[in-house]
Amino acid sequence: MNAKLKMNMKLSIITITAILLLALASCTNPVSSSLSAADPVPVPETGIDVDSAIGLVAGLTLDSDILLSYPGVSVSEDAEGNATIEWVEGLSGTALKGDENGDFIRIADGTLPELTVAGSVEVWVKPELNAVNYYTGILHKGDNPDVTPEWYFVDETWTMLFHADSKPYFFVVTESEDGTVTPVSLMADTAIVKGEWSHLAATWIYDELSKDTVIKLYVNGEVVVSKTLNGIGPVRDTDGDLIIGSQLPVPY
Repeated sequence: MNAKLKMNMKLSIITITAILLLALASCTNPVSSSLSAADPVPVPETGIDVDSAIGLVAGLTLDSDILLSYPGVSVSEDAEGNATIEWVEGLSGTALKGDENGDFIRIADGTLPELTVAGSVEVWVKPELNAVNYYTGILHKGDNPDVTPEWYFVDETWTMLFHADSKPYFFVVTESEDGTVTPVSLMADTAIVKGEWSHLAATWIYDELSKDTVIKLYVNGEVVVSKTLNGIGPVRDTDGDLIIGSQLPVPY
């Protein structure tokens, strides 16, 4: 990741709704207007149906009335303390519409369990411009703008974003038993359709016996990139917050 390219993202408009965080490396099936799987059960207070056996950590429809009542959740504000985010109609309930001018939802670290050995993240998104700029943030685990010599953020654990020309991109940072930190990136070959809802997902799992780490990126239920690396360890654990709608909660 080249942090020098992570500068101007103010012309990209993205609508985000229906987020799942799972404790297993499992991708649900995107069906019509909801995230669903075989034999679904309702997730309390979210309106999302998922299989009860897939290790749900969080199910968020970005419904403003529900989400803002959760502990550890805050939103971006202007100088007068007014919320800057825009709520619009989503696939189910409301959705967050971000124009990359600092619009985001923030969930404090420790509010949700860390997904290290295995995890999944899923989201429905709709880009609204003909082109989405480099490093347009969708979901980002980390909130520190400082970068390492290798050009990733110091507290970054994983991030889902759009790279050049609206191509879905997933980036994860692992840590081996000896403390070696390894950044891994996956990018789809093709862009998603503008003005339409698309389902993006990423999964990761670390096998303690083989020492293999398998990371996959999905677009609309299909695996588009998969990497298997040996000896890099599970996803690292940092104290960075979860940011929704942007890559960071501050200008950078």
